Amino acid sequence: MLFLGSFLGGCAHRALIESDPPGASIRVGHKTVGVTPAEIKVKWVPFKSIPVTVHMPGRRQVELDLSSDLGLMRLGWQALTFQTGVLTGKVPRSTHRALFVRPHGFVGTWNADDVK
Repeated sequence: MLFLGSFLGGCAHRALIESDPPGASIRVGHKTVGVTPAEIKVKWVPFKSIPVTVHMPGRRQVELDLSSDLGLMRLGWQALTFQTGVLTGKVPRSTHRALFVRPHGFVGTWNADDVK
């Protein structure tokens, strides 16, 4: 019953956000919450997206949705496999890595220098 109550009411979710190169700003909604690499804590509510934007000046920004990190099947698997650190929030539930490239033309027009 407690599991169902926490599922319906929402729970805290910790995620590690990294970037290559490091030093990008992390925004959850309209609030800046840190600079990569960083652990962030967000509230997860069923059927609601958790938009995260990772941005570095001079590079294209990366949009993430952390709501895919959680769900009934994933939470059930973590409970069955006794992943207590993840379930209690002592360790991050997921790691997301943003790879930044400089702005460039359409797909197919890139060269090796664009990716550096």
